[in-house]
Amino acid sequence: MNLDQHKKNIIKKVQNIKDLKLLDEIDSVLNGNYIVAYTIDGKPLNKNQYIDHIESISESIEKGAKTFTTEELRRRIFSDKR
Repeated sequence: MNLDQHKKNIIKKVQNIKDLKLLDEIDSVLNGNYIVAYTIDGKPLNKNQYIDHIESISESIEKGAKTFTTEELRRRIFSDKR
């Protein structure tokens, strides 16, 4: 299938969509605003929000926020201290 035919097939599918949420998601992808990650609380993040989130974490670490090694995390997760 060539490029033009592929585009036409996609356009036909989009024209038949009746789900507004799905159209919003397609619009987000086409505008480069799609979800690339989620916070630990489940909040979706687009690319710009993700970059801001990572930068804020880096700033917190530079200011002395507590960090853990992989081994420390394993011990905390698998310990019986609940």
